[in-house]
Amino acid sequence: MSKKIKTEWLGRLSEMTTKWGIYQHSIYDKVDPKFGYALDDQARAYLVAKCFGEKKLSKIYLDFIKKAVSKEGIWQFFYDKKGEIIPDKKVNCSEDALGMVVWVLMETKTEKKIMDLILKKVENWRSPRAMAYLLLGLVNTDEESELEKMLVKKIIKSFKKEAGWAWFEDYLTYANAILPWALWRQGRIRKDSGSLKVAKEATNFLTETCREGKLPMPIGCKGWYFKGGVKNKYDQQSVDAGYMVCCLKEAYLATNNDYYLKEARRWWDWYWGNNTQGVVMVDKKGACFDSVSEKDKVNLNQGAESTITFLMAYCCLVDTFDI
Repeated sequence: MSKKIKTEWLGRLSEMTTKWGIYQHSIYDKVDPKFGYALDDQARAYLVAKCFGEKKLSKIYLDFIKKAVSKEGIWQFFYDKKGEIIPDKKVNCSEDALGMVVWVLMETKTEKKIMDLILKKVENWRSPRAMAYLLLGLVNTDEESELEKMLVKKIIKSFKKEAGWAWFEDYLTYANAILPWALWRQGRIRKDSGSLKVAKEATNFLTETCREGKLPMPIGCKGWYFKGGVKNKYDQQSVDAGYMVCCLKEAYLATNNDYYLKEARRWWDWYWGNNTQGVVMVDKKGACFDSVSEKDKVNLNQGAESTITFLMAYCCLVDTFDI
């Protein structure tokens, strides 16, 4: 990073992190241990800690990943007070979490054995988001692999452009921007015009759909948005705003079009009150509330995903804007 980053914004991340990893959920600003530690949180938190140059936190999150991935299975964990894994509270991880892990490890060029264990399972994956996470990692290799080509082909094949709808699925749900974000990066690095074309069409559809007037408005998780149905406004989650920032910054890098940079800033401002409820989502410790809600304007819980994805957006833009 060429600019001085706000290390004080790691306060909440540090509070939620034990010597084993970052807790998944909270009740207001207090961690809620009963939900344990999710593997995807460790992966994304690792990227954030690396961005901030925080070696101690980085090691904690990477050590968690090392413990979670083995020939016997891939887990999210629950620990007892002595730090021992509770055997009957190990939970199998999702494809999305596995895709995130490989993305992180390929970006950092570490733990090839772990990557290989996960990559053996890829042919059976069905989640397009998992494929997109993996694609973000694969483009860090020097040459385009057959696996990368296969994933690009699958993602692009799923894209359908119809009247009023230009997307990979018949619905918009969670972490939508990861799909065009991955295609922008792959298209930019590999000079793949097909990926760039679909990325542009999908991004334009997403920015036009996820708004209320001039305000950015992530699709609400209370019902989502199915083609031909009603677009749900609440609860709007940090992960969607954060990923939109990263997608739009990648679009700018691929095109040098200032429009995308302006959109990235507009979505960044969602965290600071430029949202449908006019609420500031972040406190001075970098803790982000879980969602913009309808009844109370804001969900006051401050879980790991909300804070981590806010910090991912920050890392993405800190060299571009004075934020």
